[in-house]
Amino acid sequence: MLTQISTWMKDFTSRNTAIVEDETKLARAVAAILVEAAMSDGGIDEIEYAHIRHMLVTQLEISADEVEVMLDDSVTSHDDRIEIYSLTRSIRNNTDATDRSVILEMVWMVVLADGNLDTHESQLMRRLAGLLFVDDVESGLAAKRARHRLGLVG
Repeated sequence: MLTQISTWMKDFTSRNTAIVEDETKLARAVAAILVEAAMSDGGIDEIEYAHIRHMLVTQLEISADEVEVMLDDSVTSHDDRIEIYSLTRSIRNNTDATDRSVILEMVWMVVLADGNLDTHESQLMRRLAGLLFVDDVESGLAAKRARHRLGLVG
């Protein structure tokens, strides 16, 4: 009997550890996508960085210290990244359509943080929507919600 309880506790603990690891991988993928979006126009400015930091802390409920480490890692790995498919695949495989729409809205908030949408950012957003399996209508609604949250529409 005690062996069964011990085995059950180990299984329970390992499943919980796996869940935490999956959530951490997902959070890292979201942070990397947000950094990629911020840097798509040539660099990340303090406004974009602050938006990313705020969203990761409030939306994904990550501690401020963990967010700083994730952002530092994401900025560092940006120069070596040649594709974003692996990041979007991780997000796509571990979220539902509603979550992917919210993540896309977060990305919209980053690219619109400076009030402009340049050509590179626009192209990235179309690509991300496709890679995340978010249709054009939902992407447009996510952009509209982001503009509203940023106070860019009356």
